[in-house]
Amino acid sequence: MGCERYATFVSALDNDPMPSIRLNPLKLRQGQTVPASGEDVVGWCPLGRYLDRRPQFTFDPLMHAGHYYVQEASSMFLARVIEEYVDKPVVMLDMCAAPGGKSSLARCLLPDESLLIANEPIRSRANILAENMQKTGHAGVIVTNAYPAEIARSGLQADVVVCDVPCSGEGMFRKDEGAIEEWSVQNVEKCRHLQRDIVAEAWKCLKEGGLMIYSTCTFNTKENEENLRWIIEEFDAEALPVAIKPEWNITGSLLQGFEEPVYRFIPGFTRGEGLFMAVVRKRSGEASSRRTKKEKGARKEYSGACRRWIANADNFCFNDDSGRIIAIPRQHAEISMLLRQNMRVLLAGITVGTVKGKDIVPEQSLALSTSLREDAFPNADLDYQQAVAFLRKENIALPSSTEKGFVAVKFKGATLGFMKNLGNRANNLYPQEWKIRSTHSPEKYNRIINI
Repeated sequence: MGCERYATFVSALDNDPMPSIRLNPLKLRQGQTVPASGEDVVGWCPLGRYLDRRPQFTFDPLMHAGHYYVQEASSMFLARVIEEYVDKPVVMLDMCAAPGGKSSLARCLLPDESLLIANEPIRSRANILAENMQKTGHAGVIVTNAYPAEIARSGLQADVVVCDVPCSGEGMFRKDEGAIEEWSVQNVEKCRHLQRDIVAEAWKCLKEGGLMIYSTCTFNTKENEENLRWIIEEFDAEALPVAIKPEWNITGSLLQGFEEPVYRFIPGFTRGEGLFMAVVRKRSGEASSRRTKKEKGARKEYSGACRRWIANADNFCFNDDSGRIIAIPRQHAEISMLLRQNMRVLLAGITVGTVKGKDIVPEQSLALSTSLREDAFPNADLDYQQAVAFLRKENIALPSSTEKGFVAVKFKGATLGFMKNLGNRANNLYPQEWKIRSTHSPEKYNRIINI
């Protein structure tokens, strides 16, 4: 970094990180896009907002409903890349996507008919990724739990591949003391080689003329510029510039003699944590493909019921996955089946419902989807204390006038999930693994966004 830049960086480590959120335009309507604590827009991402304090996000039902996502500001720079280089529907693969910040940002900004495949090799992290991607509300999402080599062998071809690779975490020093304790020169070397392995497999999944977005949350040139130089030389890739503004104070290459366009966010200079990002284009290569078997359609009586719950149902294929009824946009059905035949798929489109006896129980994926028909279920509006109780998976009393059967429960117009009203009581259908586990009960609702 040089003495002067390094001194500024070290001084910034003594300051608290600035909290930020990213609004979800798929769910927010006009007049609902201003944080309650004041509007301070992230320069490189119009959906991003800095907050003047870090609130208790856990107890905001609107976060659980997917109206915004808590994301570090620097990582929102992906928005600038998408704005500049993606102007038509694409297939995007995020190779190491958990917990889902960049993937959910991409899904908010990609053209509507695009497909986003968010992958995470570690199962526990992949489950969190699936949860966060469902909260975006968009049906054009597939979440996979696979190693990069498995995806490469499947024959998948994507227009854009994001490689937000595991790294030594130097950019996390200010917000995570564990990152400092885990750092070592040996770990930098280990990460550098792992990153190249991931990129090599990801490159096989990239179409000719496609874009690869390479990023880390670390500063050293071994994992950043030196790896980017390796990508350019190994695969004859073309590095692409991204338009930025001087006031953002983004740092370019720190590797002597390497002048390709790179974008490094350093605390003390940029308003955010540490990040490195670069974009390259694949000049040439042969696209591979693999034929898929026919998907098993849902039984007529099940698909008919589920179609009534989905807006524009003719745009979806309805399939039966071991008793779970899946709705996938028709244009993505072939890729969905390709992935399902070659790896573990945790989410494909919308999980509409699960067959239980003669009943179909609506799933949380449907509750959070923007494709849910407004008139598909009776609604019950919850106050703040009821909403938090629901998110704890506690049983709450619905108004006596509520219709029997499945009910969509809402907070300030945002759908939180389903309950089954039996008349004398109502069963909470919120996913057990998603529930709020804290026993703290805020006395009042502290708004983070106005809605």
